[in-house]
Amino acid sequence: MAFIAKPVKPGTHADKSKRKRVHESADGAKVLHKKAKIDTSTSASKLAAKSDLNAVKSKGTKRNAALIQDITAKWEKLRHPDTTAAQRIDIVHEILTQVQGRVADLAMSHTASRVIQACAKHGNETDRKALLAEAAPRVVGLAKSSYGHFLLCKLISAATKAQFPEILKMFKGHIAQLLRHPCGAAVIDDLYNEATRKQQGAMAAELYGREYVLFSGEAKRLPDLMKELPAAKQKAVLRNMAQHAIPIMEKALVDPPLVHRMLAEYIAASPGRSVSEAVQLLSGPPLVRLVHTKEGAQVACAVITYGTAKDRKKAIKGLAGQADSIFKMAQDEFGHVVLLCILDTVDDTALLKKQILPELQNNLSELIKSKPGRRIILQLLHPNQQKYVPLHLQHMAHPPPKPASGSEILEDQEQVGDTLGGSKKNSELRRQEILGEGPSSFAGLLCKACKSNAADMLRDPQACDVIVEVAQAGSSGVLTIHHSSAVHEVQEAIAQAATPTPSISPKAGEEEHVLLNYFSSRAMRRLIVASSHHASEDGASTDFLMLLWEAAIKGRCQQWLGTHAEKILAALATCNNSTISNAMEIELQPILGKSVEQWAADFVQHGSEMSKLPIKKRIKKHSVS
Repeated sequence: MAFIAKPVKPGTHADKSKRKRVHESADGAKVLHKKAKIDTSTSASKLAAKSDLNAVKSKGTKRNAALIQDITAKWEKLRHPDTTAAQRIDIVHEILTQVQGRVADLAMSHTASRVIQACAKHGNETDRKALLAEAAPRVVGLAKSSYGHFLLCKLISAATKAQFPEILKMFKGHIAQLLRHPCGAAVIDDLYNEATRKQQGAMAAELYGREYVLFSGEAKRLPDLMKELPAAKQKAVLRNMAQHAIPIMEKALVDPPLVHRMLAEYIAASPGRSVSEAVQLLSGPPLVRLVHTKEGAQVACAVITYGTAKDRKKAIKGLAGQADSIFKMAQDEFGHVVLLCILDTVDDTALLKKQILPELQNNLSELIKSKPGRRIILQLLHPNQQKYVPLHLQHMAHPPPKPASGSEILEDQEQVGDTLGGSKKNSELRRQEILGEGPSSFAGLLCKACKSNAADMLRDPQACDVIVEVAQAGSSGVLTIHHSSAVHEVQEAIAQAATPTPSISPKAGEEEHVLLNYFSSRAMRRLIVASSHHASEDGASTDFLMLLWEAAIKGRCQQWLGTHAEKILAALATCNNSTISNAMEIELQPILGKSVEQWAADFVQHGSEMSKLPIKKRIKKHSVS
């Protein structure tokens, strides 16, 4: 009689014990085998080593218990505010005499480490030199210690210019190793920040390969170095950098500026496959710790540009994960460039409205008057305008295309094909969706802010550009699609702000009239010039010319001569509205004694010469004249 096995229910213990797993061999073939037993030899050895290390530390602490108790009592007196400087020096000498030969061991203790740090702080140059001499043989162990690394950070910050090269020499050959450790990375961060540009280059060169640890002469940046190396050497350098960069990205140890520099150089020089791996590791919360430096912002822009839609979603959620993080980025010198990249690249505008725009809308008044913050607004209104966003920042926000295929460098990077990331949505459509429609949209709130604060914004050197672009309805008339009435209200507010008061000259505590102010007069002249071209490119309405003429200029031309308002009169005199130009000819010619057209041409020529001068010199020259 044949034996019939009972059926095994899925999910039971018997079923799990009989399961088989499929693995891929080195050549790609699938191998079917029983569930292998876990090899605990490696784990056991690591646990044993860790246990031995803890035992040594505990034994060392017990052996030095009496000494720690004694120096702690002296430390309490050392840090007391009533202790004089001379008394502190004497106490430091007493402590250092007691701990001589045991500084490294004591620095790894919680209490004793604070005592040694106080000696480094209050001691003289000779005392710090003695501490450095004892720390040098065990610098790697101290840098990786939870308490010992604080002593090294204190010695680095307190070092003189003559001592610093010796400290740098202590860490030579250990830079890459310490960057992969949380405590060690903090020490290298302090070391890099205190180093000169040449010394920073030498530290970065250690990440290129072992042969560069003993680099003689001035170290070169990676792009310059790669130009001089053959293809085989270039691959070796990138492989070596990958060995350091991948563990750092996996552990999210991306705070040090040296790591920012390494990642920026690595992503710029690596092929598409390696860049995709780096993008996946960096997308998320670690990205927000990169955006405050130039190299870090370059890395963040590369992550956004080269990432997939999923990578971008993770990156944006990581950036917006902390309170006020988007607003802080918008006001940061380099962080705002990452936001420019996001708004110009990400196709998912619903995600942007949920994660990015709310913080910008809630702090719109601050952003308008902030030099970095206003660039975000101006980029939406008038994209890639060099006078608003400098060319080098545009290049940073838009990294060059990178081929998606290829695992090598040089030849594969030159292949023509699909590129990493990129955008599929039309840029004009993206702008319209981000600006939105309705009074609660980004564009609606922006128009409302310009209408309510027209005079103050015109006088402000940063905000005046924003209100001019809003009054012109942005490039291609983007605001006229959903906000034409709001734009007209902004133009009316500007004309109302230009209406003369009974006393043109400001009294004490009063704001200067907008037609007499240096910045507002130039802003209004730009708006007049754009309006006179009937919005052929800028979308400005010619209605503004009549609004301004009727509210502020008509019958008062003589009143504005000899002031900053002259440039406004000259712009109106040469506008394409015949009604205004003819009326100005009748009003101004008897006063000037010559043709208004000739006077305006001379004024424009004088203005072009003045525009070549720095702003401070222009103001000074106008005030003198």
